[in-house]
Amino acid sequence: MSRQFSSFLKAYILESLRNSVELFFSVLFPIVFLVIFGFMFSDTSPSNKTLGVFFDREIYYSELEKLENWELKSYSDTEQLLTDIKNGKIPLGVVVKDENVILYYSRSEVSILGDMKILQSSLVPIVEKALNSAKQYLAVNVSQISQTGIDVSEFDYMMMGVIALSLFSNGMFSMVTVFGRYKKQNVLKRLMTTGADPMNILVSISFVRLVMSFISLAMILFISKLIFRSNIQFNWFFLVPSIVFVTLGMMAIGILIVVLLKNPNAASNAASVMNVIMVFFSGIYFPVRFMPPYIRWIAHISPVKYAADLLRFAANAQQMSFAFYLIVNSVFFACGIIGLIFSSKMFMKPE
Repeated sequence: MSRQFSSFLKAYILESLRNSVELFFSVLFPIVFLVIFGFMFSDTSPSNKTLGVFFDREIYYSELEKLENWELKSYSDTEQLLTDIKNGKIPLGVVVKDENVILYYSRSEVSILGDMKILQSSLVPIVEKALNSAKQYLAVNVSQISQTGIDVSEFDYMMMGVIALSLFSNGMFSMVTVFGRYKKQNVLKRLMTTGADPMNILVSISFVRLVMSFISLAMILFISKLIFRSNIQFNWFFLVPSIVFVTLGMMAIGILIVVLLKNPNAASNAASVMNVIMVFFSGIYFPVRFMPPYIRWIAHISPVKYAADLLRFAANAQQMSFAFYLIVNSVFFACGIIGLIFSSKMFMKPE
């Protein structure tokens, strides 16, 4: 390691630690979202909801007790049931009287509409069975089929997307900083006048960013295990190359932003906006199939989506052919190398 390289390496490490905004978006921003969405996805066990009931026959009650995820609350009259619904004490109520079934719900509880539709379809066979004393001849069992043979929780699946987002932020903001803010402050110009080797500068920056990527990975995995009891197991033979190549590829995006916008402040703002867009439209926290069809294309052209796919493949949480794994990594690596070479010739030359 040359003295010039080690000097640049030390200087860039200190500069990265002092830049609180860049450090937040590169390392802490994905962790904040991990914690927020982690509490939403980590506990997927169904919770019982209260269903108010009024029946004119006791047999209905014994049959409705078989409903899953519903806790029955019996009423002696319909007036009190309706009052409790209006006051928000119970979300739904059902009245079965004279062979008529009526479902009640509060108009303000829009979120309960899905449960109401499911309950409506479940009530018909239950009431008909009670009325006709019908026997149950058919039982339906639900069995889950895993693509990889490993059960992956919703949290673990989301967590691997958070790692991809961290790599995206880390690589992109490094280039926006170097070729945006440094250029504005004439740091690069002064370095070039000293005869500094551009590749030493770029390699030191790339090395620091790769180290930060692995630090961010370690922090995310640690928090995932400590708080959310994640049990995901990575194949490090597949994971390490993906971390390196994806980080390099994301650097190319940062370079592209600086080239297109030129103004350092505009480039930094654009990087922040793009970072937020990737959060919501890359299939990290919300599956792509949940998105409206007219915006799904954003996910399919998003580099964060393919980075997340690589990480999920490394965790055996998603199917992917080895050939496709090599192709995606090669694209990230090629974009990163081409971007660094291009930037060294365009930005880092004596003026």
